[in-house]
Amino acid sequence: MEGISKPSITRLARKAGIKSMSDDCITTIRNIIGIELSKVIDSILVVNEQHNTKTIMCDDVFDALRLKGYTLAKSEQFGKTTCSR
Repeated sequence: MEGISKPSITRLARKAGIKSMSDDCITTIRNIIGIELSKVIDSILVVNEQHNTKTIMCDDVFDALRLKGYTLAKSEQFGKTTCSR
């Protein structure tokens, strides 16, 4: 997950309310993002297979995240996408 830059992780941390973070955390966070993203992608592929399509659609992503325990509101419902668990 080297494609996720240190400034990107820092911005995410700031949004979450974290004021400071050591450099050691960056590598750990990258690893966690990679593991969780892999799990979500596996779920998306299963949902997509159930829908009998070859193209992954937004509904596949929303359904997979819902199966993983995340509740999402689509942007047309509330003005922006929100996520809670």
